[in-house]
Amino acid sequence: MTSLRNSEHRRREHPTKMTLEGVTVVGAATLVVFGVCFIALWIFAGPGRKAERKEIVIPAGTYALIDAGENPLNLPANWSLRSGDILVFDNRDQVGHYVGPWFSPRNEITEVIVNASASLTLFCSLHPDGQINIDVTPRRSDWTLAVWPSLMVGVPFGLILLMVRQLMRRLEDPESFGDPDIETTSLMP
Repeated sequence: MTSLRNSEHRRREHPTKMTLEGVTVVGAATLVVFGVCFIALWIFAGPGRKAERKEIVIPAGTYALIDAGENPLNLPANWSLRSGDILVFDNRDQVGHYVGPWFSPRNEITEVIVNASASLTLFCSLHPDGQINIDVTPRRSDWTLAVWPSLMVGVPFGLILLMVRQLMRRLEDPESFGDPDIETTSLMP
């Protein structure tokens, strides 16, 4: 009879306890996934730094030298920038020059703020190959970028952990499988 009362008592408080446990398990799994995502983001983006100003002076006669196959500016084929960096093209040449979507008219100074994070191969009239690779990474670790992956992976992962936990409890407690009012008898003599 005491076993029956204990079982009924467990059933009465079970929904509240199960809800609290469910919220705890799903929340903890989501926080763990958020932490993993944030660490990966920090490794990718690195510690934050202030925006840098990178100036490229294009002297007169540059177009003719590039047309002859030379690299008078000694520009690398690969540029690594951070979001927020400022490119300054001081064009003193007789012709305008293109670097991807950016145009620097002749005898003018053009400033460009690099905003988008991307890796692109762009047309470049300043390089003898006619193109450059620009790799733009985020300036600092933006924790909001880890929110969506955390919710998309952490919540389902937490629910799966909760289901496994409930299944293991049921396997440990044979009384939870049947009706407590029905007496169980052993099949073994």
